[in-house]
Amino acid sequence: MSTIGYFGDSFCESRDPHSWCVLLAEKLGHDVTHWGRGGASIWNTFIELETLLKANRLPDTMVFCWTEPYRLYHPSVPLAKGAVPYPGPDQNLFKAADMYYVYLQDFRRDELAYKYALQWFDQMVLPKVKDKKIIQMWSMRPFELAGVECNIELKTGTFIDESMLEFAWGGKRPGSDFKFDINLANHMTTEQNQQWADKVYDRISYEVRTGIDNFHRCTLRGDHGLLHTCHRALLQIVANKDL
Repeated sequence: MSTIGYFGDSFCESRDPHSWCVLLAEKLGHDVTHWGRGGASIWNTFIELETLLKANRLPDTMVFCWTEPYRLYHPSVPLAKGAVPYPGPDQNLFKAADMYYVYLQDFRRDELAYKYALQWFDQMVLPKVKDKKIIQMWSMRPFELAGVECNIELKTGTFIDESMLEFAWGGKRPGSDFKFDINLANHMTTEQNQQWADKVYDRISYEVRTGIDNFHRCTLRGDHGLLHTCHRALLQIVANKDL
């Protein structure tokens, strides 16, 4: 059976039967080999993929859910800002992370490092992966919680330029007082998980059906800066043309 792997944070972590990750895998008829990890940084994904690539153990379909740029990397302990210590790991890790976020973190440095690293991964690493389906999307737009526009366009594979965080908030941009609902699968309701699974599946099916890969959606911003997709409209335009 074909396989699918999810690489990212808690937006692709849940193994609940109502999780969009589970639902998508069922729609595709794939076994899931990898899941996201709550609090993970983009560096967890880079290193995990390099390990799998060297071992020739990549899943047939890889879904990358890119998170915010402000997280510290650790191979096994989530150290995102505000992470709640839990029994098991050395508690000094959490203390050190707290001190870093208070005294050493530089947001501009984080943003630049994130942008350049992600573009390098997208344009230099992923194109070397052969005979695999690659899907990229945002768990949250890179600078979403900071209220800064993201101008990063990913070019390899299928790029779904939408934020699951914004989707979970009904199209509204979360404010500075935002808190994740850890009691929901992937921070989304059952209905939202189903809708997101359908969205990704429809996109994959369209590209398989038409032979078009890396089809980019367009966006419209209303008076309140809310993000609306014109994805379906574009699909209709393309479908009406001789390809």
